[in-house]
Amino acid sequence: MTTLKTLWLGVSGLLLLVPAVVAKDIELADAKQAVAQLQQQKGLQLAYERLSQFGERTLLERYQADTDDHGWQLLAENGQAPSEQRLREYAQMKHDEWQSGQQPDDEEQGDQQSVKLSLSDLIQPQTLAYAGEQQWQGEPVAAFSFTPQLDKFSEHNDKLQGFLYLDADNSRQIKGLTVGLKEEFSPAMSVTLERFQLTIELMPLQQGQHTYFVPRRTEEQMAGSYLYFKDFNNHTVRTYRDYSVLEKPALSN
Repeated sequence: MTTLKTLWLGVSGLLLLVPAVVAKDIELADAKQAVAQLQQQKGLQLAYERLSQFGERTLLERYQADTDDHGWQLLAENGQAPSEQRLREYAQMKHDEWQSGQQPDDEEQGDQQSVKLSLSDLIQPQTLAYAGEQQWQGEPVAAFSFTPQLDKFSEHNDKLQGFLYLDADNSRQIKGLTVGLKEEFSPAMSVTLERFQLTIELMPLQQGQHTYFVPRRTEEQMAGSYLYFKDFNNHTVRTYRDYSVLEKPALSN
């Protein structure tokens, strides 16, 4: 009788486990579908405004995808209209960044990353794992852990931990993602990165019958030391608005 009872408990446990495993697989399928949607909009060409805050400094810019140049326009700096000299300096800086980004071995470097940063490249789908329901930005979400792929830390991605967040309701709409440190590391000689946190909030952009997901707000915090005795602590917040989808896509190289 003892053997039968043990067998019955084992079978009961298995039967109870199956729905949980199936539910986890369904959740994971939702996350992979969300990433696939990001991949489908990889070549999307946008125009938008971006307000950047670096401590007490602010920068308001306008971006429109351009096949022949950087596409950026400086609208205001620290709440003031820029002078003609400042506009020339800004245009030259952006042009230099754009030219650097055209080099085959240095693709998407510099400020060209902004919204063009490919979220689908940042998330490695094969590493996604369901992490349960959580609260994120004050809302219930379904969370999924992943190993991120950041170019500037390419040799140390195993030191990073990413989380993808989807709406907890049946829509499973993508809400955003975070990337943080699992442990401190040295990304360059004499540099120690002690803190890194990247937060990207996404929002839906409706264009005709298509829904795209674009950044609404990004925040990056980075702290550590260099040359063994100098500390750095950088905090950048960017908000995006006035999006439009350009009808004619930019030509690829």
